[in-house]
Amino acid sequence: MFMKLKSNHKAFTIYESVLALMVTILTLGVLQQSLLILKQVQNTSFREQLRWHITQEKLQSILQNNKIVKLTNSKIIYEDRTNNNQKMVIESYPDKANSKPKEQLYMLRLTTAAQGGHEPIIMNLRKITIEKIRNLVIITTVNNNAGKTSEICLTNEIQTAKN
Repeated sequence: MFMKLKSNHKAFTIYESVLALMVTILTLGVLQQSLLILKQVQNTSFREQLRWHITQEKLQSILQNNKIVKLTNSKIIYEDRTNNNQKMVIESYPDKANSKPKEQLYMLRLTTAAQGGHEPIIMNLRKITIEKIRNLVIITTVNNNAGKTSEICLTNEIQTAKN
């Protein structure tokens, strides 16, 4: 007499176990790469925001108690009251060091009106425009990396000369 054994096992086979392990490893690999990219994006945007706020505070402290003599769409000329009313300039200037052959980049820089020399404030920008509405000076920039437009709004409470 032959006995028939039933082989309907309800357990995982080795094949199913290996397949589940492979899917888990692939999922963890994708998750790890996603987290690394997310961390880089957060650090980059935080650094840019911090740089932007420091720049705005610096420009605000420069213009706060000084008299604007002339303002165009690319230049602010003001009298520095802390330095014998010496004329100073905040201007858009071609950034020759970082420009590429088909793309002209600009920097916002601080310089004296007479002697030369400059201090870069913001670099690697596609476009910079400056405008004045009453006692508000608005500097609009277009970032090179993302093409993102940003504005710096500065107040100037001192009476300004006519443009």
